[in-house]
Amino acid sequence: MFKFNFKRFLPPSKPQENAFQLKFSGLRVKDGGVENLKKFFIAVLRYVFGKVRLLGANFFIFLKFCLTSFQGVKNFIIRKLIWSRGRLGRPIANLAILFVAFILFLTGGVFSSTGFVTSATISPDYLVNVDDIIPETTVATTSLPEGRRSEAIIHEVSGGENLSSIGALYKVSTDALEYVNNISDSDFLKVGQKLVIPPVQGVIYKVKSGDTCDSIGKKFDVPSQAVLDFNYLDSCTNLQVGKELVVPDAKIPEPVIILPTVPGGVTYQRFVDTNPRSGWCQWPTSVRIISQYFTYYHDGLDIATPWGSWPPIYACAGGTVTRAGWDPWGLGLHVAIDHGNGYQTVYGHLSRLNVSVGKDVDKGDVVGIMGNTGRSTGPHVHFTIKYKGTPQNPLNYIR
Repeated sequence: MFKFNFKRFLPPSKPQENAFQLKFSGLRVKDGGVENLKKFFIAVLRYVFGKVRLLGANFFIFLKFCLTSFQGVKNFIIRKLIWSRGRLGRPIANLAILFVAFILFLTGGVFSSTGFVTSATISPDYLVNVDDIIPETTVATTSLPEGRRSEAIIHEVSGGENLSSIGALYKVSTDALEYVNNISDSDFLKVGQKLVIPPVQGVIYKVKSGDTCDSIGKKFDVPSQAVLDFNYLDSCTNLQVGKELVVPDAKIPEPVIILPTVPGGVTYQRFVDTNPRSGWCQWPTSVRIISQYFTYYHDGLDIATPWGSWPPIYACAGGTVTRAGWDPWGLGLHVAIDHGNGYQTVYGHLSRLNVSVGKDVDKGDVVGIMGNTGRSTGPHVHFTIKYKGTPQNPLNYIR
């Protein structure tokens, strides 16, 4: 018969019995065995269940304490945020960034790294041939980005360059270059001359006393908000005198020209060709895009070409060159040809001249290259036919 010695598992007797002893106080050991094994196991189960229930009760008490504490902390933070009206947002964000940076610093292997540089000499194992060695005199260069520049740059004039070619290079009008660099129509560029190139199609304006974004915008016909945004200004009212502002898409203000008075009340006579001879004049270039027609306020045809295309300009008929150079009234580089019988043709905004004053030309001879010089908003030729000094509609003479 199986006998189980239970006495050696019981703790020493004490005046105060513990909970375990109380649970098994009804059991008695008789002849080295347990009187009722079933009652023993039931007592064990009751003991374990009581312990689990006590542990669960303590766990729920601890959980309730944590929830209450969290609720209190949350309410405290909310009150702080409300009282501070969001002023704690920036410190909290900075603290969070510093915490993340600190964690990355600790876990980034900085302290465990052993790859410290001990010599400036390159190991031969990394070089395949001598072409892998870059000499110290090599200078890295980058091309002009297509995106918007935020600051003006300096361009040094090279041989053969003019305002039209420089404007085409940086996509800035010649008028803007003239205005920014204070170049008059009669000035010519010199090799080595330095020009200020605006960052966009527009001008650089130096603030004067009393200027505001509104007054600057009205001066150059642009929204005042454009001046504010492009120059990252906080206010448009207190502009610093002498500060240079970029005015994007500025329209160059027309110069004020004072015309001399004519003594004795002399008047000028306008001649109208009542019998225009169609066909004696040919189309003056190889493109046929008319951007502006002849009207009472526009004395010729504007024949345009896309940027980067510079077609030749032909003499529309035979004659003698009477002017070849810079026009002070906005035509830029231009050519004028006298065809006799009171007829004259003018070709304006050229980028290059192929003739000089006094030269005889035949119909179809190349007199220049289309450009964007003078008061111009894009590459084109301003073609004018005059009869006894009065502009006529060129389409009446071209077949």
